[in-house]
Amino acid sequence: RGVGVCQVCHASYAAMFSFFFGSSTDGPSPPTIREGHKTVEVIIDDERLQVDVDVLAEVSGLFLQIQSTDAKECPLRDFPGGLDRFRGIVGFLIDSETLVVGDETVLDLLEATWLLECPSLLDGVMQSSFVTSLSSRRRAEILEHLLPYTAASSPADSEHAIESLSASAPSDTLGNWDEHGAASPKYSQETMPASLACKQFLRLFQFETLMWQTTEKAALTLASQLDSGDFVLGPRLATGSLRVCSELLRLRRLREEESGFVSSAIQPVSTLWKNLMDKPLRAKVSWDSHLFALRCMRRRLAAVAPSEVLQKQAEMAGEMKEDEEAHEDLPAELVETAEDSTLIVFGELIGYVNSERLSSNWSALLVRVLLLLSADYADSDLREGRTLKAREIFRNTFASDLMQKLSWCHPAPVPPAWLVDVVSNPDASKALLRVLSRYRQMEAEELSDIIEHVLLAEFLPWDHCQKTILASELLNDILGACMDAGKKANSGGQGTRCPAHWAGQHRLWRLEYLGRRLFHVAFVFQEGFLPHSWPDCFGDDPNDSNDSKPTGGKLLVRRMAVEDDICSAQPQVVEVDGSCLWDEGLLTIPLLRRTMMEGRAMLDKPILHYGRQVIMRHLWYKHTDYCEVPKLKVLWDLACWSLCEDAGLVRQALEYLKGTYRDLCRPGGPWSPENEEDLFEMFLAIDFSLLPIQVLYSPWVPAQVQSVRLFVQQQPADQFHQELQQEVSRAMEHLKSVNFQCSKLTDKLNAVDQRTVMNKSQISDSSAALEEILRKRRQKEGG
Repeated sequence: RGVGVCQVCHASYAAMFSFFFGSSTDGPSPPTIREGHKTVEVIIDDERLQVDVDVLAEVSGLFLQIQSTDAKECPLRDFPGGLDRFRGIVGFLIDSETLVVGDETVLDLLEATWLLECPSLLDGVMQSSFVTSLSSRRRAEILEHLLPYTAASSPADSEHAIESLSASAPSDTLGNWDEHGAASPKYSQETMPASLACKQFLRLFQFETLMWQTTEKAALTLASQLDSGDFVLGPRLATGSLRVCSELLRLRRLREEESGFVSSAIQPVSTLWKNLMDKPLRAKVSWDSHLFALRCMRRRLAAVAPSEVLQKQAEMAGEMKEDEEAHEDLPAELVETAEDSTLIVFGELIGYVNSERLSSNWSALLVRVLLLLSADYADSDLREGRTLKAREIFRNTFASDLMQKLSWCHPAPVPPAWLVDVVSNPDASKALLRVLSRYRQMEAEELSDIIEHVLLAEFLPWDHCQKTILASELLNDILGACMDAGKKANSGGQGTRCPAHWAGQHRLWRLEYLGRRLFHVAFVFQEGFLPHSWPDCFGDDPNDSNDSKPTGGKLLVRRMAVEDDICSAQPQVVEVDGSCLWDEGLLTIPLLRRTMMEGRAMLDKPILHYGRQVIMRHLWYKHTDYCEVPKLKVLWDLACWSLCEDAGLVRQALEYLKGTYRDLCRPGGPWSPENEEDLFEMFLAIDFSLLPIQVLYSPWVPAQVQSVRLFVQQQPADQFHQELQQEVSRAMEHLKSVNFQCSKLTDKLNAVDQRTVMNKSQISDSSAALEEILRKRRQKEGG
């Protein structure tokens, strides 16, 4: 406390009394000074009082520090109650005089207790008849004044509470000792004996411990003596230390559990009677345990906040303003800047917090606290319970930006495995991508677990993962590091992409295995891991990134147009642009075999397209000599050129075959019937109908290719003629069937005609017979 004191010559009691107060015997007696003890003059409002430092050092931390100096004076400006109050305190501590405690003195004595760091004085105040006879309302008022001192004396809160008390109290309460000619201590820090320094430290530590224990005990004693109606959790009770606030919450919970129906029904009547007979409660705001616990934590966070604005707001907030803040969300700045050492002291308070009522920022803070506590618990069941609760809160509030940041900020308090619970959220892929961005700082086993158990096992089937993670440039880098780890495990050397701290053959082989799996699942989204323009995976709309269709970004080689030098007789050489993992040797053609086999079964995806690009880049990269025909034949079969519809790639393939054929036919070249036959088959595997006829005008294109091209060109006409013949044959068959039906109908018609003639003759005969009968009848009638 920067106290400096100068020692004066010891005088007799009578001389000292006459020097300060004259020869009159009226007024209070000066404090007793024992013979041979060190004295110091305490200056308060330009009045002086000589006290026995050696005796006061046994009960006061302030005078214990003065005892180790050579100062003559101790200025205590604006001491509460002035010199008279200080004289009464010294008389109580030295001469066992009665401590005068009343309405006018009790608050001064509480403040003096903190300034002098004197636990005995606080015990005297609490044991006085005045305090023990106070009503419940008056005890609540005293408790409100005492609580800030619990925070000032508590080890966990004193650093910040002292600043708060200093802001509200005059800054020069203890005075400026240097202005009064303070002398240096008896011993400097360098010359003080080790034993003396240790003893001094232990005594000061004992006073500080006794001070916060006594202050908290006094506060809790007052709280336990309050009536249920006066025990109001609000801003006025949230000013104490975290330990005291936790005890207040515990006492309040016990009161609620013990209170029955009768006491609850009588409480309004009791409150009304107290309002008539006693002072009304000063507290205007009443909170439940949940809001009270949140407010206590908010005050602590605001006190340690690096922002001076937040600290000032916390100091200047009134009771109603604090009530509004209690119902609001916590500022994100407080959550982000809070240190672990600050959060871990909230262990008791979070037991009174209802996680279902928390807003997003409070939820993020609670997750941090729960994880810190779970790491600190030895009981596995309790640790698991805290972890499960934190994981549930994380899952329910992951939509907030601050909660997402907890999963990837460094150091990340939330394990990456928790992202599995929110895998359906597109932001989970962005969070996982940010986690993976620190892969070079991770251990090999940690990265392997994230890739295998989180990315490949859970995230892979989701569309947002494919467009955010699999299509990112970061995954290309991670794949390079994994494949380089395999090379490091096999060769024992230091890789170029593999971090130096990745060690252990089994870990490196595991990374290589996972790298192979990443290669197969991300081959299309990475456009064959060739140089291209990567999308902005942290953009607002990942759907704008490249899809499963081929894109025209930066390609594997300088893209050859079909019209380029179409009449060039000599083979053209294509120059490779950019760099990629294929160029570094981290990715090899054998990796491509499984992917190309899958591509033949999934023609709707551009797997074969990117595979052909990779093969052509492999052939043109560092081009000096053309590939041997047997090796080229294997690559040609792998590329499956018969299904290629990209004219640019077909042109590149033709130019490479032209160069290979020229190299094969040169004098002393590796010509053989087998090589020439294989080369002819490679020529024939390409669909030259995609190219202009002029590109085949070269001596290095075999004549058989020209013949095949003519046959291929003739093939549509032959096919048309064959189809026409088949159509004519079908028409002739149809006509025959029609003629047959016509002949059958003609026969039927002739038969009908014959029946008609026969019917007519029969009708004529019948008519003649009828007339004959009629004629005979008429004759008979006439005769």
